[in-house]
Amino acid sequence: MRHVLAKFLPSAALVITTCALACGGAPEGTGASEGDATSDGSQTASDGATTVGASTLDTTDASAGPQTSGSETDGATTDATGSTTGATSSDAATTDVTTDVTTDVTTDVTDATTDAPTTGEPTDTGVDTGGPLDDVLTLDHVQVKGTHNSYHQEPLIPFDPSHEYSHAPLDVQLESQGVRAFELDIHQAPGGFQVYHIAVIDAVTSCLSFSDCMETIKGWSDAHPLHLPIFVWLEIKDETGGQPIDASDLLLLEDEIRSTFPEDQLFTPDDLSAGYPNVRAALEAEGWPTLGDVRGQVMFIMLSVDEHAEHLTSGFTTLAGRAMFARATPEHFDDPWAAVAKLGTGGQDVVDAHARRLLIATNVCGAGESDDECTGALETAKASGLHMLKDDFPAPVNNMEYFLDFPDGNPARCNPVTAPPECTSEALEDL
Repeated sequence: MRHVLAKFLPSAALVITTCALACGGAPEGTGASEGDATSDGSQTASDGATTVGASTLDTTDASAGPQTSGSETDGATTDATGSTTGATSSDAATTDVTTDVTTDVTTDVTDATTDAPTTGEPTDTGVDTGGPLDDVLTLDHVQVKGTHNSYHQEPLIPFDPSHEYSHAPLDVQLESQGVRAFELDIHQAPGGFQVYHIAVIDAVTSCLSFSDCMETIKGWSDAHPLHLPIFVWLEIKDETGGQPIDASDLLLLEDEIRSTFPEDQLFTPDDLSAGYPNVRAALEAEGWPTLGDVRGQVMFIMLSVDEHAEHLTSGFTTLAGRAMFARATPEHFDDPWAAVAKLGTGGQDVVDAHARRLLIATNVCGAGESDDECTGALETAKASGLHMLKDDFPAPVNNMEYFLDFPDGNPARCNPVTAPPECTSEALEDL
């Protein structure tokens, strides 16, 4: 009830990249970079997709971007044995040359994923009602399907094999593929925030405008008000195109979120911490809200763990008043704002995150990996009780047997680590 009452309480640029950025491999959780997880090369961009280009080139202030690795980067991965490898593509070495961003419509290209079938055993009984255990099951009892770079469309001429994958439009992912977790890369351009991977070389997207992406999600949510919460991860990427994004720009980004989703359709840090000093105190005292309290809502989470996260959390101290949650890396698990993590598919960090009642996301599979490797990563992620499993293959693709499938529940299954015995997939979502 505290989560319900809280709602009513006062309260493009041209980027010359090195191969470390553009030639990444599979996503986090499989030993490669966050920004470059891939899918089958037979898929191509969808009709109406847009691409970000560049106009006048100015190399006066070009400089190499930072390169990092380990727990502070999106590319750091922890495998089933707990080892850590990799480096984030957004933090890989780059030479950033900022110019005017222009857009260009790419047409007459078929998206192989648009009509991809729903996977797993559907839980649709034809009755749109809340779950029978809505007062028992809580948000951390779920395990949902998600996509990595959810907007991504294969470019006409891929710069690297890691860019050879396409996702269906966001509403198709929600409706037909059972996806309940998205990842969007945020760039700033004159006129608003844009969503794409890397300017010029990998910029084809199903929804270029961030506001259009949100409207697509909201439209589906409005039509299915009893859905499980939709998780939307935002990676702030101002090194791969567009203008720098500072603390004031993050406020504008959150204003745009709030202008699209009314307060009763958003689940925010203030909703979680209602009646407590901070989100950690709330989680330690009561845990996550029941599914009955959060059905039909959308939860935004910042994926970045750099200075953008520092700005969002006011120096890693609080999320009071913010529209987004922040991603906690292991060294921040006990911070007062820590509620959500993104880790590898297994290892001690996952155990530690569960002990603190954190929601945990991971990347599972990308191009360049074998069916056996992807299947192994998926089984480890499921058995480890990770809550959001993000993948480039939410539905079948050509030339690959693997795809992210929950045969025992679509779009969600009961979390094997956290859910009580009475949990069923139908109780999680039955639209």
